[in-house]
Amino acid sequence: MDCPWKLQWGRRKSWSQCEVVLHHSDSVRFAIFSSDGMHNVSASDDHTARIWNTITGECEAELKGHSMGVNSAVFSPDGMHVLSASGDHTARIWNTTTGECEAELKGHSYSVTSAVFSPDGMHIVSASSDCSARIWGTTTGECEYELKGHSNWVNSAVFSPDGMHIVSASVDHTVRIWNTTTGECEAELKGHSYSVTCAVFSPDGMLIASASGDQTARIWNTTTGECEAELKGHSNWVNSAIFSPDGMHIVSASDDCTARIWSTTTGECEAELKGHSNWVNSALFSPDGMHIVSAGDQTSRIWNTTTGECEAELKGHSNKVNSAVFSSFSPDGMHIVSAGDQTSRIWNTTTGECEAELKGHSNKVNSSVFSPDGMHIVSASVDHTARIWNTITGECEAELKGHSYSVSSAVFSPDGMHIVSASHDYTARIWSTTTGECEAELKGHLNWVNSAVFSPDGMHIVSASNDYTARIWGTTTGECEAELKGHSNWVKSAVFSPDGMHIVSASDDYTARIWNTATGKCEAQLEGHSAQVTSALFSPDGMHIVSVCQDNTVKIWNTATGGCEGELSALSAHTSLLFSPDNTQLPVTSSIIDGIFIHHDKNSQIQASLELSFLDVYKEIISHTKNLHTIWIPPPFCKPTSIGYHLSKVCLGYGSGQVLLLEVCMVLILYFIL
Repeated sequence: MDCPWKLQWGRRKSWSQCEVVLHHSDSVRFAIFSSDGMHNVSASDDHTARIWNTITGECEAELKGHSMGVNSAVFSPDGMHVLSASGDHTARIWNTTTGECEAELKGHSYSVTSAVFSPDGMHIVSASSDCSARIWGTTTGECEYELKGHSNWVNSAVFSPDGMHIVSASVDHTVRIWNTTTGECEAELKGHSYSVTCAVFSPDGMLIASASGDQTARIWNTTTGECEAELKGHSNWVNSAIFSPDGMHIVSASDDCTARIWSTTTGECEAELKGHSNWVNSALFSPDGMHIVSAGDQTSRIWNTTTGECEAELKGHSNKVNSAVFSSFSPDGMHIVSAGDQTSRIWNTTTGECEAELKGHSNKVNSSVFSPDGMHIVSASVDHTARIWNTITGECEAELKGHSYSVSSAVFSPDGMHIVSASHDYTARIWSTTTGECEAELKGHLNWVNSAVFSPDGMHIVSASNDYTARIWGTTTGECEAELKGHSNWVKSAVFSPDGMHIVSASDDYTARIWNTATGKCEAQLEGHSAQVTSALFSPDGMHIVSVCQDNTVKIWNTATGGCEGELSALSAHTSLLFSPDNTQLPVTSSIIDGIFIHHDKNSQIQASLELSFLDVYKEIISHTKNLHTIWIPPPFCKPTSIGYHLSKVCLGYGSGQVLLLEVCMVLILYFIL
């Protein structure tokens, strides 16, 4: 089957074939991914919602209880619950593990058209055909505010990314912005000439996208209330319009049987997704932006948006690499371990050959790292386990079982004798590398644990959680020694300084914080980013901190003063940072980047410029403006999903599963495709 998809510097020229089709017994009104992209929930006129495994295509739970069609169903931020809205005048909260209904939200006097969680999962907003929206307490199930003002049915209502506002869309042709604290209407957006079916905030909360029965979607400025773009092209009602995770695109779903992808900058239609045989009720991006799920006729369809490959030729959705490739060098820089799909691979950096494929996990591998002596690798997987591998034989020496949900990370202690794993089951665990036994279960967090790492002396562990806190644990006792409170949103990472005296944490509240490990007190709040800070770590000498943010910047901070000393721009969707194994380099970013912002010095060692003026980027040419050296990346490899380096070697990972290894010389670059 031919697939004419092409990617040209972020511009989608055409799109791949449908990958998976999931079936209800009646029309599917809504479908959405879980936050880890591993599950999908669909809502149907058959009175049920269903939870699907996106790898196998199997239905894992059928949520029965509503007495009329289900209009929408969404996951809670932690993925532990599903919220459904129904024509039977109610919304329901379901447990994703058991499939049981835990609460029924009653109060609306007519059909509930939509219901969603707040970003912290503590509140719910529902929209109803009774001309109102309501704010509910997730824990109590009680109605806290009734949002009145629309003169006709309210089709949808959603929270802003910071949870401070709600936007509602109504049949009365208007969109309204509400204050969640007071329940008051702060703005009314007028312009559509027919029913507004949907309205949502952009990821940064600065824009709103609305969809209407007038066959258009519109982009609005939340500050001014002005319409910035009108998206024209559909030939029938537009049922939904949703931003991509990076806010650069919108996907719309229409009764003309298509979905369309639009540029938020230009307002132009970049792709038309055809395949449904009837109305498309909704279309959404996956959390990583790599897929779109559309719902209509009696099916949900999952579309691949970025690989450029025809997925139908790969003989099954489970054979595809579902996430970015994460790469890490061995301590001596001679090998790389990469994690993707259900495997990890060890590569020789000199020859570019794959020396071992580590098979055994039954689901996506989230991370793989070497032990301090380079003799072992520990991998963490969505299959609820971590595994220890022998780097020479490629054999699995131990399977670390005990977590009840996805293992987000696993790392060795400095002496290599222990491993700490972090999991979405709200715990971290300490394991013996010799016996494979769990020596301590670190309990206390109230939400996903995103990371856990050892202190330099191995005596402590710091964990970062979606419960807005980081915690310091004693590795000997397994007891929590300090709870680092202060962040107002998810804490994505926390690491120790090289001397172990401080911790830096990164959070979705747009800040990083420096903590004193002895007192547990916050010594500095690093403010300046305009979006979620995804990671932060210390320089090898502990004098600086580098933070990476979704606002397209990397900032360098002075550890002593907390002041920002430099900024790297023109980056996007960063998730982590790396230092070279010998700790002699400045940090470079790891994860999705628009171009590769690196240069080499007179000794051919890789550096990261702290001055934006050092670098000039044009298409696939990256020039260093001071020494005029140029790095040229072959066109198929201009968009890596991860980057690592050691001395003059650079390792680039791609969502397609490929790895590109570059050797930077004074006059040329040698490269291997792995």
